[in-house]
Amino acid sequence: MEVVRFNEMEEFNTPEGIMKPLFVSEKIAVIYLKIPAGLKVEPHSHPRDGAMIVTKGRVKLNDVELKAYDFAYISANFEVGMECEEKAEAILISVNPGYKSLDELKSILRRFEK
Repeated sequence: MEVVRFNEMEEFNTPEGIMKPLFVSEKIAVIYLKIPAGLKVEPHSHPRDGAMIVTKGRVKLNDVELKAYDFAYISANFEVGMECEEKAEAILISVNPGYKSLDELKSILRRFEK
């Protein structure tokens, strides 16, 4: 078992909002995301399966609006865009993420902050 202390985790500014990686292994990555009001992310895809659970506010993925506690599964290579009119929060889950550790993911996210 591994325990994560949410308030002790580092945050990173990215084009999709403020990401706080919570857990990473070769099998799964879990990231908390604060999405700013007015955010628009053009459609893009990721090479691995993923999921989003909205925990606060509303988020539009393509033309589907998600609200608190809605869950979206996004299969690998599926193009999805995101829009957010008001502040929102979500948990992102990536399956077989392609990075092997929390430190490796943090290194990737630090590149956005420059």
